[in-house]
Amino acid sequence: MTDHLAEISVTRALRAALEPAGVKLAGLAQVRRLHPNSRIETPVAILSTVTPGAFLDVGAFCNLSGGTINNLRAGRYCSIASGVVIGAHEHPTDWLTTSRTAYYPQVNGWDALMAGPNLPFVRANRRPFPDSCPITTLGPDVWIGQGAFIKSGVTIGAGAIIGARATVVRDVPPYAIVVGTPGRVLRLRFPDAIVERLLALQWWNYSIYDLFAAPFDDVETALGILEEKIGSGAVKPFAGRVLTPADLADPEALAASFKADPIRQAG
Repeated sequence: MTDHLAEISVTRALRAALEPAGVKLAGLAQVRRLHPNSRIETPVAILSTVTPGAFLDVGAFCNLSGGTINNLRAGRYCSIASGVVIGAHEHPTDWLTTSRTAYYPQVNGWDALMAGPNLPFVRANRRPFPDSCPITTLGPDVWIGQGAFIKSGVTIGAGAIIGARATVVRDVPPYAIVVGTPGRVLRLRFPDAIVERLLALQWWNYSIYDLFAAPFDDVETALGILEEKIGSGAVKPFAGRVLTPADLADPEALAASFKADPIRQAG
């Protein structure tokens, strides 16, 4: 991840202006910087505590309601419960030391405090540790239960469920249910044939509010209806408004634009 971060300002006034548009950004209230390539598609709720300087790519209709997140790419319709940890920093295990001071000497301001006249040398000779916090990827419609721990850099496939208190240290296939420590696949949510149809349909490319003709509690019947509707073009893909760090750097202008048109889609 780059050191060149973008300044943002998610003020109380901005949060109040965005809420009528279904956008809740309380998790960014104390964050002053994000990775410049971050993007947030609306409507969305980011109530989780976001690590300052994080990379975020969060899809529409995500409800990130708790825990701590860092360097996260989340597809649409993801749900994160309270107490979840995603993107905790890793430490080198084959260096002289596991301490962050070796690759991030400015931690806690210690380099300026301790290096004295050698400070320029210390900063010039630090070794990068690119595996400190790789991006974690959640496919669309992933649900992460209360208190789960997701190791940074893993990929969780579409439709997967991570059980409460599970510890996920490796990639998870689509529509798997993972439980335990270390996490293991208990089973798939649906038979293989249904999973294949779900992945082919990619219903998450649409607003679920256009899909209520389908009985969501009967997945096979719902698939048949949605395959016909989507295949015929009866419903159109959804393209939510995307917020970037540049948008979040000008809270007054962003608030005014949402007041003028709270549900404008990208286009």
